[in-house]
Amino acid sequence: MSLVIEDGSVVSGANTYVSLQNFKDWANLRNLTYGNDAKVTQSIYRAMDFFERQTFIGFKANENQPLQWPRTEAMIDGYYADATEIPNDVKLALYEAIFAQESGNSQLNTEDRKTLREKVGDIEVTYANNSENRVATPALTFALSKIVRPAFEVMRS
Repeated sequence: MSLVIEDGSVVSGANTYVSLQNFKDWANLRNLTYGNDAKVTQSIYRAMDFFERQTFIGFKANENQPLQWPRTEAMIDGYYADATEIPNDVKLALYEAIFAQESGNSQLNTEDRKTLREKVGDIEVTYANNSENRVATPALTFALSKIVRPAFEVMRS
């Protein structure tokens, strides 16, 4: 299966918002390392699995569109995003999700307890209390902050 880019015109069969070359250009500009084309393509698919599960601001522009964007009534930085385009903030967040995937920090990986101490003879294990089990990805968190609804936001119809 090849990457089919959503450009805001509700592309049939779209499965991403960015191309392989878009990601590589973004990463090269920042001097970030990534795998070969096949690996990066798989990272794009996996990052999209994570990305599309988010609760985004606004509403889908078309009930039949395959992806979450384009959207209507999506206000970013005080302005409504054009419902016929994919905002740069969406692409930036996806680039960060792809890079997290490429770095081995997938947001979809299972979480294990963080072990503080382990003893083999007479078996002893100590787990950390309230510690993060996954590597933090602040760049991804920040990139999503403008386009994802706050977790506890209340909406009225």
